[in-house]
Amino acid sequence: MTISQRDIKLLWGRAASRCAFPSCRLQLTQDSETTSSSILIGEQAHIVAKESNGPRGNSLLTPDERDSYDNLILLCPTHHTIIDKNVEDFPIEKLHALKTNHELWVRQTLSQTWDLNQQARDIIYTSLIDSAVENCHLLLWKQWTLDTLRPIPRWPYELPEHFLEFRLKVISTDFPGTLTELERSVKTLSMLLDKATRVFQKHCNIAKDNDGNLFYDADQFYQISESQEFNDWVEECYQPIIDSTKAANWFREVVRRDINPMFFAAEGKFIATYPFTGDIGLSPSYLVPVYTQEEKDSLPDSLSEYE
Repeated sequence: MTISQRDIKLLWGRAASRCAFPSCRLQLTQDSETTSSSILIGEQAHIVAKESNGPRGNSLLTPDERDSYDNLILLCPTHHTIIDKNVEDFPIEKLHALKTNHELWVRQTLSQTWDLNQQARDIIYTSLIDSAVENCHLLLWKQWTLDTLRPIPRWPYELPEHFLEFRLKVISTDFPGTLTELERSVKTLSMLLDKATRVFQKHCNIAKDNDGNLFYDADQFYQISESQEFNDWVEECYQPIIDSTKAANWFREVVRRDINPMFFAAEGKFIATYPFTGDIGLSPSYLVPVYTQEEKDSLPDSLSEYE
């Protein structure tokens, strides 16, 4: 479990991007001199430690609860170090009080800049980002695209359902219209994964492995179809996967620029793996497909035929 984008945005918004330590209240964002984005110098500190052997870690909180907004306090690096090095001086109750008092100070002192509409917009965007990470299986992108384009394509059983959940969430979202490129990239990603699902499910059936786990594969179609017919279908599966990977890289780029510079920073760009080119023994090809600016400008309108 990691801290969700929604909880990160909530924490930074309610703290007004300032250190919650009352004698500090340092502004925790600084404008970059080389880009249009801001540099974040604040830290999302755990009140009860993420690990049981950490500061104030002896608690009945679950891992999910430890990474939730309620267990986080926004601090500068200095005061984060101070509270973790002096646990007796900063018990759980005192840190909750610091956080509550700071957020009250923000509402009372910075009322002119406390924009509930902005907070609502942030929640909409971060909720979409969290949904994309979970339902689009972004952390497992390389693996599931590899499974799709193996000699006999296979998908985890939950993949079609999760892609549909993401598509329905995007369709039902009342977009604020402020981060328009983020909105276009999200819509594009959901449409292309929906397209990939429909192509893949043309010839796939539910199967079960030796451990009883369900998955989708095309083994039955492989057995009954002509070789060329099967290969044509595998090639048909290929393009939506490459297009979806382009959309995922665009989405990652926009989120890092507009929302969170650390979003998939360590993981890097999304890779599509294409192992099957007619000879099963060939080594896989690894692609990092990205859109041109001209392609981005036309999306998602140019995908209307996918609907």
